[in-house]
Amino acid sequence: MPQLIDRSKLPTIIDPVIRDTMDRKHLYQVAAVAVLCVQPEPSYRPLITDVLHSLIPLVPMDLGGSLRINPESPCGARNQSPC
Repeated sequence: MPQLIDRSKLPTIIDPVIRDTMDRKHLYQVAAVAVLCVQPEPSYRPLITDVLHSLIPLVPMDLGGSLRINPESPCGARNQSPC
């Protein structure tokens, strides 16, 4: 959990295959959801439906989510440049 809440350490635990394909802001949002999911007290953890509602906006449309990616943006050209 310490790597999930420390923004400077977060990139070191992200799979290198996807690390440079997502906007850093979205990675931080995914990490924030993950932190909620691993709370020691089960009653503090979100319902899976809440997790899905939080993550679907961060998934590109071509992968079944609702995130629109501008092909001209650095994140739009997948596997080319970091976001």
